[in-house]
Amino acid sequence: MKPEWTTHLVANGWRECPHPLEKDARHFYKRFDTPTRCQCNDNKPGMQVCVAVWPRGGYEIELSGELTDGTWLKVFQWAMPDDIEQGLQVIGRMLATWEFAANWKD
Repeated sequence: MKPEWTTHLVANGWRECPHPLEKDARHFYKRFDTPTRCQCNDNKPGMQVCVAVWPRGGYEIELSGELTDGTWLKVFQWAMPDDIEQGLQVIGRMLATWEFAANWKD
């Protein structure tokens, strides 16, 4: 684990919280303004994104949420670049994917 990754996340407004299943990673969460929110978060605006930083090295980024039909969508990025600032730029693409899927009309 690179200490500068966790330092960068905290300095940029990410909050660290334990994950109930993945005990060996450090998990950081941040909410992003989006027009569409997860259906199970009625009182919370936007979408939450998680960054998992692994002790063996590497990090992953995840966005998941409930759609209006009750199904869940998980958008997951792994094999991230060493430069965490560069890696976090995929969050915009993840949020756009969420918006597209959440507002899809058959």
